[in-house]
Amino acid sequence: MHISSNFLWLPIVASVVTPIQLNANEYQQWLQTQEAEYNKYQSAQDKEFSGFLSKAWRNYQVDQGLVRDAKPKPVIMPVAPPPIVPTPRADPGQTTQPAPPIKPVEIKKIPLAPPVVSVPPVIAPPVQSSPLGESLQLEFYGAPVTLPYDKKMEVRLGQKVSNKEISRFWDKLSSVNSTALQQQLGQYRKSLELNDWGYAMFLYRVGQQLYGSRENEALLFSWFVLSKSGYDARVGFSGSNVHLMLPSQNEIFGLPFFRYSGKKYYVVSFNKQTHPVKNLYSYDGRYPGAEQLFSLAVTQLPEIKKQPVQRKLNFTFLGETHEIDVTYDRNIIAYFDAYPVTELDIYFTSAVSDQLVYTLLSSLKPLLKGRSEEEAVNLLLRFVQTAFDYKTDGDQFGREKYFFAEELFFYQYSDCEDRSVLFAFLVNSLLGLDVIALDYPGHVATAVRFNAPVKGASVSYKGKRYTITDPTYINANAGAVMPNFKSTLPGIIPLVF
Repeated sequence: MHISSNFLWLPIVASVVTPIQLNANEYQQWLQTQEAEYNKYQSAQDKEFSGFLSKAWRNYQVDQGLVRDAKPKPVIMPVAPPPIVPTPRADPGQTTQPAPPIKPVEIKKIPLAPPVVSVPPVIAPPVQSSPLGESLQLEFYGAPVTLPYDKKMEVRLGQKVSNKEISRFWDKLSSVNSTALQQQLGQYRKSLELNDWGYAMFLYRVGQQLYGSRENEALLFSWFVLSKSGYDARVGFSGSNVHLMLPSQNEIFGLPFFRYSGKKYYVVSFNKQTHPVKNLYSYDGRYPGAEQLFSLAVTQLPEIKKQPVQRKLNFTFLGETHEIDVTYDRNIIAYFDAYPVTELDIYFTSAVSDQLVYTLLSSLKPLLKGRSEEEAVNLLLRFVQTAFDYKTDGDQFGREKYFFAEELFFYQYSDCEDRSVLFAFLVNSLLGLDVIALDYPGHVATAVRFNAPVKGASVSYKGKRYTITDPTYINANAGAVMPNFKSTLPGIIPLVF
């Protein structure tokens, strides 16, 4: 059953036909009338949805989660043999020709150094008082948040979770004038520069503050606001636990889900304390107008409190040891800790903190000057191959966890896809060369499109040659392939930076 949304846009249509002859007072009266009509319409819509929720729910079987790559990763990374340099044989009387001059690689301009700020950002919008003068105060990763609310919003579920209790929760919450709260939630989202997942986490934190860390009510509050914001969020319950379920534009791995109307609805958690769920009760249909899918793309980082941490890294290239000084953001690491595992291209193309971009690129740029394009790529390979210790996600975390570039500098170990993400970022940011990701069974590497021919293994993509570059194959130069994958044709993941 679907709730009718035929009347969803009527107030908006009415606002388009405003009589232009009205004076200021008449116009204000007209606006108030339109707002009253819209509130009346929304109240009717909420009552209809609440009544719909009170009807019988279906029992859905829950899939226990997608696995992106079932083949285990190598536990120990191989070390590439030193390259064989043939000795040229000169014929008697032949004079030695001088080697052609090396064309230095072109290095991209590095962004200016950002200010190092450790205090919380000033992002709070003006606080509007609620009818009862109540306000919530919390911190979202160090950013101060103050929100108005009506104490009538502090709805509690009964001891036994049921569809009728969830219907009652929606009915009570929708009967409270929460316009000011919802407006400021949207303003905070904009000020904090949150993507879809970040906004869902933010709402959950607000719900925790509002309901005294009561998990079920916090999830229902998140569902309520997301639905009102146009997202196709759903809830269900199993036993005494409420579950929030979100459909995504991107595949999510490792989270349980069920299918409804051709979509996967992932059972999400924001605090890592998940409850096992094999089946749950949920409703058919959706809140009128709530059709938007979630995107996990990270085109910009959240504007939260900065927590800079310095780290030194060492690596050796062509017999010379180099020290790299970087500053990463510890608070960004905390933010990403609750991020679900998703498609690899999300990690490759994610934003990186300004402080890490500047310090990392500034440390590496001088090492690339005067080198050929191939040698510059090999230097970046050696840095990523040898400056970090290797361990699989299963050994380090007991689960699969893909790293955003920032995370490599915090965790003690990293594996193949993590290093490939960092290497692709460096090649694109410093050299401006095209990079693609290579998806082998149980392994991830990269390939670079050079401007001049480079010997070694390659793949073809869109009619162009990309030389294989493996950031995990220790001491391997461009063109070298791990022995286990020499006869394997990898899948290609295009990257758009």
